[in-house]
Amino acid sequence: MHHKRNLICLVFFSLLFIYGWGASGHKVINRRSTFSLPPSMSFLNWADSLAAHASDADIRKSTDPNESPRHYIDIDDYPEFIATGRIPQDLDSLIAIHGAGFVYDKGILPFSIMATVDSIKNYFQQQNYHKAMLHAADLGHYVGDGHNPLHITRNYDGQYTNQNGVHSRYETQLINRDSVNIIYNFHDAVYVSDINRYVFDFLYHNYAYVDSVLKCDSIARAMAGSYNTTYYQIYWQLAGNFTNLLFNNASHFISDLVYTAWVNSGSATSVIQTETNIPENYYLRQNYPNPFNPATHLNFGISKPGFVTLNIYDILGNEVATIINEQLQPGSYEVVWNAENYPSGTYFYKLSTVGFSDTRRMALIK
Repeated sequence: MHHKRNLICLVFFSLLFIYGWGASGHKVINRRSTFSLPPSMSFLNWADSLAAHASDADIRKSTDPNESPRHYIDIDDYPEFIATGRIPQDLDSLIAIHGAGFVYDKGILPFSIMATVDSIKNYFQQQNYHKAMLHAADLGHYVGDGHNPLHITRNYDGQYTNQNGVHSRYETQLINRDSVNIIYNFHDAVYVSDINRYVFDFLYHNYAYVDSVLKCDSIARAMAGSYNTTYYQIYWQLAGNFTNLLFNNASHFISDLVYTAWVNSGSATSVIQTETNIPENYYLRQNYPNPFNPATHLNFGISKPGFVTLNIYDILGNEVATIINEQLQPGSYEVVWNAENYPSGTYFYKLSTVGFSDTRRMALIK
């Protein structure tokens, strides 16, 4: 356990749960992550639930002694990071080099994110959507923490730069005051083929903002004379742009990871009715994204009830997958094909039903 962090948690424990990032910023991040999920996942209707459970992981700190290290990584305490800007990205390798005591004391945030994605995948496979949602809320919290630069540095409270209290000033008071100014930019969730690299890459990227958070705090304090209203106004003027970016990225990355868990669980092959309005005509739309790796969305419309098949063929015309083979009612539908186990190349998808058939081309590039 990180003893100094535990002390700070004890001092500010009640404040964090009432006013902290988890009570405001994490709710914003979690709720907005659902805006980027594909229509095929809209039936989950998770926006309110992810926001309501955004602080569950923080609350567990009071009862679970293993929870706190999941929320941070003091990455600049690793000599490898100082030397190369990276660390070994495998938990067992880190422990073999530095010892379990050191590694857990410095925090295990990236590994918590990866483990939580795996748990979400498992609950999707079980069709236990409530448990999947609870773990997605935790995932949102951990990813949100990974987008607060002060959660990825040894100088997490400004204690090494004579800026004690900056953690609360930045993630609590400033965000509570100005979270309404955070504008969300929509982003379609994408499949993450290498979760380990994805998580560490955003941590390395976000570490670059540590100096910015601390510098803006110092400038605002010098200009305002104390930590007053003017200080926070200046702090937001200085830090608002990159803070807005960090919030947006956090929501986007949560949606990417939840969507990836969905695809990896095999749930993405489920046929989802996206609209109840009956189309005037049958249609088969171009897949998106295209080219893709490894998952892509297929959309089609059925104007009359009937037996529907949707098959995938390789460039030689061999059938390689049957996506749909069932009776469907009129409506608009979406299905996601996960081609993770298929080689790169050109494929064709063909929709067939009574009185209608159409074929389109798509490209899998790995």
